Amino acid sequence: MPVTKPNVRPSDLPTKRVRAPDGSIVRMKIVQSDSETLAEDLLAAFRSNVRRITTERRRGANASANATEG
Repeated sequence: MPVTKPNVRPSDLPTKRVRAPDGSIVRMKIVQSDSETLAEDLLAAFRSNVRRITTERRRGANASANATEG
């Protein structure tokens, strides 16, 4: 019988809020190193980071495009 990998979503991971050196608040996904699903947890955290970065880039591109139009 094949073993199925558990599906771990980014929302399943706990989040911690920390203060960056510049004083801003940063949310971080927490991955437990002794977790049985470590690989899936890392993949979920990676997906969350990629989604956040692409969203920020889109917002920045849209803001600069709107600024040049007006």
